[in-house]
Amino acid sequence: MSQSDLPTGLPEQEPADAAPAGSAPAPQSSDAPLGTDPGEREPVVEVTEREVTLERSVRVGRIVIGGIIAGAVIAMIACLFFPIEEGAEYTLGQVVGFMALIGAAIGACLGGVVALLLGLAVRRQRGTGIAIQSDVR
Repeated sequence: MSQSDLPTGLPEQEPADAAPAGSAPAPQSSDAPLGTDPGEREPVVEVTEREVTLERSVRVGRIVIGGIIAGAVIAMIACLFFPIEEGAEYTLGQVVGFMALIGAAIGACLGGVVALLLGLAVRRQRGTGIAIQSDVR
């Protein structure tokens, strides 16, 4: 015999929380309307307007890459106009590749200078606008 089987002299009682077997649990009452979670709230939106300064900028990376490509292509085409002697220790392909590297380096430098000059010219154009910031909580 176990301790739970021993008579204690008290009538057996079911816990107050327990529902009778075979019955559905009782719905919990809440103040929220049906179909909504009491944890869900209506979002609060705070809108702030500020005056900001607009400034244009130059995309330096694109201009430098364009300079690299243009310099390499121009250097490769230019080296094709000069003949290579019969007994030379280098081939036309080697000359074209070497000149492409030199032309790319020169093109990168010129592209950087052009980007700086365009940046100075564009920086003069400034304007103002209104920015709207919305914070949702």
